[in-house]
Amino acid sequence: RLRVALVGAGAVAARCHLPAIRAVPEVRPTLVVDADAERARRFAAEHKIPTAYGSYAQLLTDPRIDAVYIAVPNGLHGRWTKAALEAGKHVLCEKPFTANAEEAASVAEAARHSGLVVMEAFHYRYHALTARMLEILNSDELGSITKMAAWIYFPRVPPTNARWVYQLAG
Repeated sequence: RLRVALVGAGAVAARCHLPAIRAVPEVRPTLVVDADAERARRFAAEHKIPTAYGSYAQLLTDPRIDAVYIAVPNGLHGRWTKAALEAGKHVLCEKPFTANAEEAASVAEAARHSGLVVMEAFHYRYHALTARMLEILNSDELGSITKMAAWIYFPRVPPTNARWVYQLAG
């Protein structure tokens, strides 16, 4: 079994990441860590995760963890992806992978030398709809495509949410 730690105990981790982890029989959610130790404990109790930490450093030294799912604010993705790699953990990092090109290059270099799996959690790449769209485009079923338009929607979040805070790579 692959023992996974959730790095970040937010609503998205509960609503999206944890169900996906539990959908794979070979993967076990083993630990949750959050900068707020009490929040991590509540999350672990509510979601029946055996261990909760209030320290990211504590997670990195835990030999029971094989991989981490990084779900902290955007500006912390690169820092904790790199730290997890250096600690010998595989990484699945929520998007965006890093906050800027320099940080991305640094993480890519660490990944190259680690021999570990490192990936941005961009699930659309593996979605059945994406596969079908590519199939249609490659089949010439619609003829020659000369223009395409797309829209993306996401739930509104208050302006104080970390997703809008520039210093956190929002």
